[in-house]
Amino acid sequence: MVRSLCVTVTLFLSLSAVARPGFAPVPADKPGEKASGLLAQIVSYDGSTNGTLTVDLKNPTGAAVELTPAGLYFVPVGDPDHSPQRLGAVGSAQVDGARKDKLTIAAGATVRAKLDVYCIDSHRSSPTPETPFALAKDRIPAKITQAIHTEAQAATKSMGGMAAPAAKSAVQSTVWKNRDRQWVPLQGEGTQEATK
Repeated sequence: MVRSLCVTVTLFLSLSAVARPGFAPVPADKPGEKASGLLAQIVSYDGSTNGTLTVDLKNPTGAAVELTPAGLYFVPVGDPDHSPQRLGAVGSAQVDGARKDKLTIAAGATVRAKLDVYCIDSHRSSPTPETPFALAKDRIPAKITQAIHTEAQAATKSMGGMAAPAAKSAVQSTVWKNRDRQWVPLQGEGTQEATK
């Protein structure tokens, strides 16, 4: 019985260490706009300072919904004073191996998508695949998102575009530069951001 209890406790602790929140509402593209009703659930993160975040997108509404991933960001679950960097979606998303800047999710459908994400807090440590994240309730301001996109496109043109593996470092630098240029508080701020 003691052995069984130890196995159960160990299994529980292992699962809770990587537990991901359930489906959450996807924020509207712009502040003040009505959200589409689309829901997102984080499946896994493959990366460190940047990488691929796999999400399930569920459309419980009676009409097709369009999603622009750019500007979505993800907050580590836990104490923001000691959490690693938050992740922001940049560029296109992959669905069934095809890259798209905008995704259309049919009424009642659930789609699995892979988002290219980059750390947005240059002063924090890097997350790991074990870091649990939650979808933020808002988006990175459109002005910053657009600046990142425009500059990253220009910086990676000769590398095969933003999605090319060789472009990761250039895109990451562009994200940090635009994020630090004029700091905007986002969900998950902590004392780590006191000097910003």
